[in-house]
Amino acid sequence: MGLEKYQQKRDFSRTPEPKGKTPPNAEGNSYLIHKHAARRLHYDLRLELDGVLLSWAIPKGPSLDPKERRLAVHVEDHPLEYGDFEGNIPKGEYGAGTVLLWDRGTWEPIGDPRDGLRKGDLKFRLHGEKLRGSWVLVRMGKPAAGADEKQNWLLIKHSDEEAVPLQERDVLEELPDSVATGRSMQEIAEARDRQWTSEGETPEPPDLKTLSGARRSPFPERVRPQLATLVEKPPEGDEWLHEVKFDGYRALCRIEDGKARFYTRQGNDWTDRFASLVAAVEALTVQNALLDGEVAVLLQNGASSFQALQNSLTTKGKDLVYYVFDLLYLNGYDIRRTPLLERKALLASLLREEAGPVRFSDHFQGNGKELFETACKHSLEGIISKQANRPYTSGRSADWLKIKCVKSQEFIVGGFTDPGGSRIGFGALLVGFRENGKLVYAGKVGTGYTERTLKDLLPHLEKLQQPESPFVNPPKGSAVRKVHWVKPELVAQVEFSEWTRDGILRSPSFQGLREDKKPAEVGRENVADAAQSQQDRLDVAGVRISNPDKILYPGQGITKLQLAQYYEAVLDWALPHIKNRPLMFLRCPEGFHKQCFFQKHAADSVAEAVKKVNIPEDDGEATGLYVDSAKGLISLAQMGVLEIHAWGCRISRIERPDLMIFDLDPDSGVAWERVVEAAHEIRAFLKELGFVSFVKTTGGKGLHLQVPLSGNSNWDEVKGFSKSIADALVSAAPDRYTAVMSKAKRKGKVFIDYLRNGRGSTAICPYSTRARAGAPVATPVDWDELTPDLRPDLFTIETLPSRFAALRRDPWEGIYKFKQSITAEGRRMLEG
Repeated sequence: MGLEKYQQKRDFSRTPEPKGKTPPNAEGNSYLIHKHAARRLHYDLRLELDGVLLSWAIPKGPSLDPKERRLAVHVEDHPLEYGDFEGNIPKGEYGAGTVLLWDRGTWEPIGDPRDGLRKGDLKFRLHGEKLRGSWVLVRMGKPAAGADEKQNWLLIKHSDEEAVPLQERDVLEELPDSVATGRSMQEIAEARDRQWTSEGETPEPPDLKTLSGARRSPFPERVRPQLATLVEKPPEGDEWLHEVKFDGYRALCRIEDGKARFYTRQGNDWTDRFASLVAAVEALTVQNALLDGEVAVLLQNGASSFQALQNSLTTKGKDLVYYVFDLLYLNGYDIRRTPLLERKALLASLLREEAGPVRFSDHFQGNGKELFETACKHSLEGIISKQANRPYTSGRSADWLKIKCVKSQEFIVGGFTDPGGSRIGFGALLVGFRENGKLVYAGKVGTGYTERTLKDLLPHLEKLQQPESPFVNPPKGSAVRKVHWVKPELVAQVEFSEWTRDGILRSPSFQGLREDKKPAEVGRENVADAAQSQQDRLDVAGVRISNPDKILYPGQGITKLQLAQYYEAVLDWALPHIKNRPLMFLRCPEGFHKQCFFQKHAADSVAEAVKKVNIPEDDGEATGLYVDSAKGLISLAQMGVLEIHAWGCRISRIERPDLMIFDLDPDSGVAWERVVEAAHEIRAFLKELGFVSFVKTTGGKGLHLQVPLSGNSNWDEVKGFSKSIADALVSAAPDRYTAVMSKAKRKGKVFIDYLRNGRGSTAICPYSTRARAGAPVATPVDWDELTPDLRPDLFTIETLPSRFAALRRDPWEGIYKFKQSITAEGRRMLEG
């Protein structure tokens, strides 16, 4: 059908809807449903095929009941840009009204989808946040000649594990709000904050409190800068940002209480050297921030020059420019885990002046090859390419790549020669680099010096003289005539044309001393293979992530690498609850929607960082599993673990549980409000017994109450005591609670599952993901937060980072400080 009819029906000067275009060779499979309050409320099903969104208007919306056959009117195709549209279409425009993004994910055709469309029998599977499983669209009657829209179809749910009778679950009533923003139709109608241009959506300034990956934190004491890996050519793809590479000094700038200080990559305070920049930085409208950038001096042609920078610093540096390319901390929030593109958007809002001494280092997204060619044409040093969606990681990695127009690097000075003819100072520097702890000779550098440099540098060289060569392979014969060896303490920046086969520099030229570099870190810069560099990028906390692009949550497009990065981001919160406990894993190597399996014993497929522990059993010993480090936790993601379940004890005291757990599992007909009410009621009952309890969402429809124990009781005692508590609650309110697992006995009630307290039983760990649609996470919450407004599906891999940023304290702070015991008095209270 294409987009012609879609575009004919709309005035894009008035509607915020995207105009759209059909991309060439499109092969996506996105799926979404819009909830659309036009003249009448209806739902729009959209399936991506051949670069457009096939669309059907469903007046009554979809149903999970196979007996419900919902009318679906085939309407015009929509552009792919419409896939995340949520907002208001103005009155007088086609489809005027409020549009809510009700569901999204991917779809999987069953058979040839084009053939299915032609025949009027389109079968498919949905992998959405709300809808899953197998469905079919069936055309009613034969299509009129030439007609490709306004045909009546039926949307029918196939009978599978996702099917539910309508009287048991009406998904439209149960989950009415947006999967994108959590807003209701009324909130979207009142907001009117969605605007589109011909270039796409105009982004709102990022909100620091909800910035993904941001967390409240005191000012970091010291941050080591992120460094780039040298490669031969720029990477391809829109996931890369490309910036101009400046030939200057790397500098981190700390703004604390409005006062600025500059530091080198080694942590040396160079505020006095960059004094001309201090006032400009302090003029920014920010109280506390950590900036990362490059201090440079520009020539008349706009290129930066390290030699000009050296000269400027000797004259108080009045022409210095600080190009800022990253923002790591801002006003109480550490944002290093925030994706680069979001950090730069926030940075750009702070640096608005284009010609001052403090400037925003802008970037280009994609088209790295063209930018590199332009940079070299204009005699720039090169470009830096950075992964747009990656966090800031100290040290060298392949998330940042550098591509140079002219070869240059730092070398260690190991000697100098006498000057010849009328030259003053010295003749040439003998330079080298570190390799396996040794200084390797790389050649003589005899050009690039000004008379002032020759004169000023000589006294430094003379002070460092020593009788022996510092090189492991010093030059011989005539090459060492009139050579003076020096202690290898000075670092020089050198440009050169290439390396010879013998490892000697060809046509080297001195650019200046690098006072910000230590000799110990100067090695030969070898051009890395770009593909290998990307493999290096896949190390998370020292764990190599294989198949990093494997989709584990199709609805959100969350990959195995992103799962590992999630656990890296929540390490400080999650590890205290997981480490040193016997564990059971749910492994889903192909994604939660494919085959998964549980594992609780050691096997060959277990990562090295996942430790083994011998657990006594009736028939001998079993080899259990646990983790005790960040590397161990990240290794679980590498193994495709989507759920981490733990015993209620530590490996050091396997027979003495330190947790008592109550799993509140509601029947499908029980409202969330009743589950919340039950949790508070059970908390109050536990308090009467003298126990402090903590609560977490499970990533499902229930809640877990966790009671920390002293570890004085054995498994039978804890299980028996928890059963007595559950029985007492059931006895007091038999119409609301049951302690029996039988589905027949659970109808309309909340099942108080005390069986988690048996030896060998497990419960989902705090901050563990769940193998369910939407990538939910089991999340500790404060009791004050636990209200009916706290949706059970609120916390996911995508939303949890913003929660950390907003929290003032850990909801479970001090949980293991409570050494609570099961006492005779407590038992008597239950018996009475």
